[in-house]
Amino acid sequence: MSYEAGFAIASMILSILLIVYFLRLNKMYNTQSGLFLALLIDNGITSFCTVCLCGLRYLQPSFRIPASDFFSYVYFITHILMLVMLFLYLLSTIKNWRELRMIVRLGIIVPISIALLVVLSNPFTHAIYSYTSGEYGREPGIAVVYITFAYYFSLMVLLLLLHQKSFSVKRRFIFMTVLGLGLFSVLIQMYRPEFKVETVTITLCGLVLFLFIQNPMVQIDPDLHIYSRQAFLGRLRYNMLSRKRFDIIELILPDFEAQTQALNVEQKKEIMKQISGFLAFELHNGNLYHTDQLAFVIELVRPEAKEASSLLRTIRERFEEPWKLGDTKIMLTGRMLRLILPTEAQEDQLVLGVMNRFEKGSSENRVLTAADFDLQEIERNQKITGALARAMEKKNFEMRYTPVYSMGLERIVAAEVSVRFLDEELGYVYDDEIYSYAERSGHALQLGEMIFEKSCEFIEKQDLKGKGLSFLGLRLHPAMCMQYGLMERLTQIAQAHHVDQRMICLLISEYTVSKASKALKENLSKMAAEGLRFCLEDYGSGFTSITSIYELPFSVLKVNKSVMQATMSNEKARITMDSTLVMARDLSMMTMVEGIDEENQFEMISDMACDLAKGKYFFDQIDEAEFVRVLHMAAENSGKEGRNDAV
Repeated sequence: MSYEAGFAIASMILSILLIVYFLRLNKMYNTQSGLFLALLIDNGITSFCTVCLCGLRYLQPSFRIPASDFFSYVYFITHILMLVMLFLYLLSTIKNWRELRMIVRLGIIVPISIALLVVLSNPFTHAIYSYTSGEYGREPGIAVVYITFAYYFSLMVLLLLLHQKSFSVKRRFIFMTVLGLGLFSVLIQMYRPEFKVETVTITLCGLVLFLFIQNPMVQIDPDLHIYSRQAFLGRLRYNMLSRKRFDIIELILPDFEAQTQALNVEQKKEIMKQISGFLAFELHNGNLYHTDQLAFVIELVRPEAKEASSLLRTIRERFEEPWKLGDTKIMLTGRMLRLILPTEAQEDQLVLGVMNRFEKGSSENRVLTAADFDLQEIERNQKITGALARAMEKKNFEMRYTPVYSMGLERIVAAEVSVRFLDEELGYVYDDEIYSYAERSGHALQLGEMIFEKSCEFIEKQDLKGKGLSFLGLRLHPAMCMQYGLMERLTQIAQAHHVDQRMICLLISEYTVSKASKALKENLSKMAAEGLRFCLEDYGSGFTSITSIYELPFSVLKVNKSVMQATMSNEKARITMDSTLVMARDLSMMTMVEGIDEENQFEMISDMACDLAKGKYFFDQIDEAEFVRVLHMAAENSGKEGRNDAV
């Protein structure tokens, strides 16, 4: 009994402290913080009931049994509710309730509703517990409580596994620790009812969550003592999902670094404090956030018609005057964006997309609005970014192949690899957009390695070398070109699939070459020494000079299709392309022309020093099965001898 009372008192005191400190420190309300507070209060009530039950056991008056029955009743109700609150808290870090499908909502609500009905009916059924001869006893219906725990525990584990990439390593570890402690305490109390450690363990779990995840101080910028970016993201999501009327004014300082380069770090902080102090003083109805090093966001809650306009005017006028630091005067430019939400944008990701575009833009206008942006294009950008992340997580990509025709052998001898994926909302997303967004979202390296490995698997599985294929062309992203250890990683992949590295030709764009660094040149030289081949693609697009042809180890020169199109109507363009192809061949490089879509284009390059060609005149992008069929046809038409000497 002393152990039980000690655990209950410790749990109650700790719960009260957590509730008090959270109410005092937390200034930013959102769904997650609301659920966390509800969880603390619920556990505090459970702890209080346990303390009261322990105290009543020492008493003998007639009210003891009815009072014990009442506190036991409340204990089980709050205990059951705690399970679904913990699950909803974990869920809120990924999705809001409004975003869930109806079937998922039912899967959350129905089990807890059934368990609550069983507990609420206990005064009439005594299914969960009973007091017989003044003593508490657990009844067979107690299994409902443990089954409910097992159900929501399994849901939480499943949620962590399915969305593990949505959590940082730290958060994943903390949530797994909380679930592990909860499981341990339930098992102890199941088999040793006298050790009621479950309530105090849940309180300790609340303390862990408070310190490492729900800590209100994380919402405060440590330098300026205003709300941080994390607080803004949580508030924005909450406002958008609840459809609350609010305005956003974002202020960025594009020339801050240039104007303050003579100042030290502390002096720069002092200027930023002056700016944040001014904004906080002028803000009477909302919240101020420091969302980036040089960006502030003002949230106006249900603003009056003229309130936002007046604030914009006040800020603009203030930035027409210098900011003073001692005797130093500094003139700063303040660019602003105003969004009326949710009228102008209905999704938080769209709002963030507009803000991101605003921050990277260079418009001379001091104040921009939603009308200054192509919202449909930004919305598609955001959707593609999200779809790409999902496709990367599931590796849900379809490999596509564009056959390359040999002008000398008159058959298909190579192919360029591309990818696409199918999204439920966007339909097929193709490689041009995939590569572009992979670069922006940081998936370029992962995507490049995945395509390289899938290509090696294809070469090995189909014995493409034996079928007469000279090479597969794979696009090499700029980020991969600079990657340390790239050559070793790609070599390991090729060796694991027993692929002759000469079967791989890496395509590098003119733009990438124009940004060539020492690291790029070293990487290409190492990989060329290992047998990998390189193709300079998009030649003629204007990003690089002729020197790149002989400075880097290219074995194939591919002329951009825009040049091909120009030759059909411009004699000078035709002469230029002809001389370029001759020069490349004189430098012992294979030549390729893309964009051969019509017969007259094919006839024209037939008279030039063109080795390889691709375009719709031959084949468009095809899937793996169709490409293998094309190779079989080429083999039947030309025989099997000497195929690998073509390139």
